[in-house]
Amino acid sequence: MEGQSEPVGIAQTCEDHPCHEGSCGETAVAKIDMREFCLDHFLSVSLQDIRAHYAGLKSQPYDAIAMSSFREVTSIWAREAERLIEEGRVDQAMKARLLEAVAWISQAAKSLRRSPRVPMTIGVWLRREDSRRTWEEDTWTRTVSRHGAGFVCRHPVDLGGRLVITRKDKAMRAEARVVYSRLNAEGGREIGVELIDRENFWE
Repeated sequence: MEGQSEPVGIAQTCEDHPCHEGSCGETAVAKIDMREFCLDHFLSVSLQDIRAHYAGLKSQPYDAIAMSSFREVTSIWAREAERLIEEGRVDQAMKARLLEAVAWISQAAKSLRRSPRVPMTIGVWLRREDSRRTWEEDTWTRTVSRHGAGFVCRHPVDLGGRLVITRKDKAMRAEARVVYSRLNAEGGREIGVELIDRENFWE
């Protein structure tokens, strides 16, 4: 209609373009990092690339540039998936798959470190405050970062569970969320936490 402009977006750039994946031949419906995909390859090839990128980030030392790149690509992917759903271009089964993928991407992005960890030993008290199971222990950090830390912990913890950390040297308190729990080579438990209510707790 006169006086109205068409929405500018990825869908326009993909219109009548072929999928970039091999000799697919299907019409592209989404664009990720200069590559255009049909619906099937958007959910398979491009998502597999993201999963591989995520696995690489988890296994390597912190890299701010790589982290930023991952978050940018996953943000674009999620927006494209949501656009396809909003435009009614997928059936219910495909909609469910897209929503599942978006949920995984959101969780993956949250699980990645936001700052580098460095070896540092700081004495702390860890405390779980829960009506069903409360405990406190005297321990120390193995690594710290601006947004979290890694500890030796004698008590079992739940992923996503909350702990209160108190620094012995300065009596500073912070609340944290458990992001990993595993046994080390000596059989001790190591946990990683993300600070919830404070940044740069370790100064």
